[in-house]
Amino acid sequence: MKISKEYLFLIFFLAAITLNGQSIKEINTYVDSEIGIQNSYIFNGKTYINPYKVLSKKNQFLNYNTNYTKGSITTQNITFNSLELQFDLFSQELIIKPDSKTSLYGIVADTSKIDRFTIYDLTFVNLKNTETPNLNGYYELSVNKAIPLYIKHKANRYKLLNKNSVHFEFEPKYEYYIFYKNQYLNVASKKDFIKTFPNLKKEIKSFFAKNIYLEKNDSREFMKKLVLYTNTLKETINEK
Repeated sequence: MKISKEYLFLIFFLAAITLNGQSIKEINTYVDSEIGIQNSYIFNGKTYINPYKVLSKKNQFLNYNTNYTKGSITTQNITFNSLELQFDLFSQELIIKPDSKTSLYGIVADTSKIDRFTIYDLTFVNLKNTETPNLNGYYELSVNKAIPLYIKHKANRYKLLNKNSVHFEFEPKYEYYIFYKNQYLNVASKKDFIKTFPNLKKEIKSFFAKNIYLEKNDSREFMKKLVLYTNTLKETINEK
């Protein structure tokens, strides 16, 4: 049985009244138990079938993990906790296992219904209607400050041949965006940052010079530290 949006809202409203004064997390847990996560419309998706044969650990999933892991999904301000999730970086599909004990296959979540999800202690937000070309879908909210950092997790696919079979390998790649002056800006280099923050040119150059190793070996961590540093500099300037 599938529960309508209207009925889902009614249950949530009644839960809010019944649990007046309790936390949102407690209310969410109550809603989960009352409607059953399997009845939610987020499970009205297609069955996920992995079309790629991968012989090494270099698969297309987040953290190279072919297993499901615990996470949460937020849709229409309702959070469903303790879900079994996978994230296919190549197809950009969030996969949910309806029941960890009885389900053989996962279900592809409807992107239009998802607001955000968490997995591996990372929070991904669904950027919709940004009016920025090619900017849509799931992005890790890596820095949640006045100048936030959004990271697009993707994967490059490589086709490999041997005498007996065709198989594939994947390599993760990342795109970086900040939201500044009411627009999303792609920041891929030192030049991009200096162009965006010309009054911080000296500080940005110095940061890049001091963090060459980190930039080369862990671009995500490098970019996170750079954006945090930029936020600090901007706060300092504003305080003067």
